[in-house]
Amino acid sequence: MTGTVLGQGIALLLSPLITRLFALEDFSAFEQYSFLLSVLSVVICGKYEYSIMQPKDDEDARHLLALCIRIAFYSSLGVLVVLFFTSGMIAEAYNSPSLAYLLWSLPIALFLAGVFNAINYWFSRKKNYKVAATSKFLYSAVGEPFKLVAGWLNPAPGGLILSTVVGHATATWQSWFQLKKDDPRTIQRIDRKRMMALAKQFNRYPRFAIWGSILNTLAQWAHVAVFGYYYGEAALIPIAYIALSRRIFFNPLGILANSYGQVFYQRIQQIEDGYALKKFYITNLIRFMAFGGLMILGVYLLPANSLGFVFGEKWNQALEYLRILCFWYALNFAITSLSFIFNRLQLQHYTLVADAVHFVSIVVAFACAFHFGFDALGAVTIMVITKVVYLSLNLIAIIYFLDRYARQQRTHMNP
Repeated sequence: MTGTVLGQGIALLLSPLITRLFALEDFSAFEQYSFLLSVLSVVICGKYEYSIMQPKDDEDARHLLALCIRIAFYSSLGVLVVLFFTSGMIAEAYNSPSLAYLLWSLPIALFLAGVFNAINYWFSRKKNYKVAATSKFLYSAVGEPFKLVAGWLNPAPGGLILSTVVGHATATWQSWFQLKKDDPRTIQRIDRKRMMALAKQFNRYPRFAIWGSILNTLAQWAHVAVFGYYYGEAALIPIAYIALSRRIFFNPLGILANSYGQVFYQRIQQIEDGYALKKFYITNLIRFMAFGGLMILGVYLLPANSLGFVFGEKWNQALEYLRILCFWYALNFAITSLSFIFNRLQLQHYTLVADAVHFVSIVVAFACAFHFGFDALGAVTIMVITKVVYLSLNLIAIIYFLDRYARQQRTHMNP
């Protein structure tokens, strides 16, 4: 948490300078690139990074780590081949010609993100959270100042995108260095047969979790993919406003959720009793819901022209979007922080169905908004209402599955 807070502190402190150096359209292009990076990075290791926490034997976990890195490498090469044929079409579809050449950095960023995530799960298994904290701090400590330099030299979306690659490279190098320092043989002398046997043993992750993660991330980034499809160039400026909202509200919460989520995952693996597991989940949920509520209150207490004053006049209207988006961001934060509960309960099949429903509901929400003549702000409002309903129903389902698990466990113990 400390590394996360420090890293986000740097990002937020430099944001007023960065937003003045780049145009709104630059942030739109950066958001479009981030959409592709986010969707692909969650599956770059085949979701096998989740399995690193599970084996009792460290030797098995070591082989799973090596498997993740190999999958990340070959997946990144595959993305490079696909981009050779499609980069121009993607840029044209997004109404951002500059993306055509900037997308060539995507395979590098994806590989770095995959290795970083896999190593993070290894250190979470070892309860060594300091490595992840340091890496996340370095990501912002190097990447954010790089945006300033790039903005002064050449205020174009390439500066924002290149800074992301530099940040990932720094964080990954630090994690890798610590991994080799703690155990020089971590991914050496790997038994290929053992690695393949473990891949087969934990194949529920690529079979179920990978598709659900794609659908869920697509739904999270629907404002880029679907919003742009229906509203075309008219969506570019609203996408920039959403990008700022994401930067100052969603991203800090998301990184906190990810940081605590890995700790939460490690903790729930050790809780045997079903009722104790349910109590632990609800206790943490209440805390995160309360924190999210305070964040929403803070947004509504902001003066009308506050974002324009802090980030530049061109960002004045962004507050209208933030006041709508904050409800989704806050509820998503509370549930995402504890989402590893599905893995603990072996409910990958449920998450696949739920993520499919999530994605379809967002597509339908934007289609209805466009069909009934809503402007961009109205379309975002419809999207947020849809997300809040979905997340609320998902939360009810989680409580139901926890209760069912506890009752089934009690029945097996007292037949």
